[in-house]
Amino acid sequence: MKQCAKRLALEAATLAVGGLGGWFFSLLAVPLPWLLGPLVTVGGLSLAGFSLSTPWGCRQAGQVLVGTGIGLKFTLAVALFVADHLMIMVLCALTSVALGAAASILLRRATDADIATAYFACVPGGVAEMSVQAERHGGESGPVALAQALRVLCVVTTVPIGLTWAGVTSDPLFDIPEFAFDATGFGPLLIIALSSGALLAWRRVANAWMLGPMAAAATLTASDITLSGMPIVLLNVAQVMLGCTLGLRYRRAAIERLKSFLMPLAVSTIALVGLNILLGVVVGLFTSLPISSMILSLAPGGMPEMAITAKVLDLAVPLVVAFHIVRIFIVVAISGLVFRHAVQHETKRDPPVD
Repeated sequence: MKQCAKRLALEAATLAVGGLGGWFFSLLAVPLPWLLGPLVTVGGLSLAGFSLSTPWGCRQAGQVLVGTGIGLKFTLAVALFVADHLMIMVLCALTSVALGAAASILLRRATDADIATAYFACVPGGVAEMSVQAERHGGESGPVALAQALRVLCVVTTVPIGLTWAGVTSDPLFDIPEFAFDATGFGPLLIIALSSGALLAWRRVANAWMLGPMAAAATLTASDITLSGMPIVLLNVAQVMLGCTLGLRYRRAAIERLKSFLMPLAVSTIALVGLNILLGVVVGLFTSLPISSMILSLAPGGMPEMAITAKVLDLAVPLVVAFHIVRIFIVVAISGLVFRHAVQHETKRDPPVD
């Protein structure tokens, strides 16, 4: 009982610290304060060696709220627009995989990492998915998890601030109605969202607790069924949950264990992020799509974080989410195939120089 009470107190303290960080960042008018504040405060304490923890299901709860809120943006017109641009999304996702593969060869040459570890560290997928893939192909999961977490950190802490400093203004692309909160309809909406998330989680779908609620809410919205809107306070709470769990990925022990890997990894990560952002600018210039939304669409950050960024900056949220969904699907589906038939084959022909 005493251990349980201590654990609950630690979890509450972690969320409280994250919430205070969000509040402080909001006073400073930092972009995405309720996400970046918890990320910086909890991540900083974790790197300093403090033992912190979040409640079981904290990240999933945040994803459910964010996914539901985003799904409410998917009107029928939005769904048709996304379908019309599906080929561009697929091509951009394939290009991101290719950029990751190229970066992995450079990372391998700069470190003593094997090619499987370097490749799955650089391909822009999820922490869990890429770590599993690395082990499956003979790589190490630790450096891969660190690399994927570092990439998300790099994107989340630079892209929103960069867009804000660049003077990006509202460019929503779609005329989307704002639904008012309805106490009688909000409960059923959450039940439907949770059920959809649980179904996808049962089927082991990546990002199930965001994609399921988002798909459910989008189906309701596209069918012109309105149960309730998502209160902004709950979206802020969701950001605190996501920020805290993201911050806990940066453990001091893991960083110290991989010191020699860290600097080359940081360089390759910055290069990869920069190339993807440049790709977003190029796609925006050669299509009718807004450049600011395309930068978020192709920035290799986490889907929840990029979706929140688009929402806070009042950009094309459904478009950003659609690009990330396609990228996740493509990466999970073909990253192993690309490694076996292209990257691994190429490095056998051209071994690293000692």
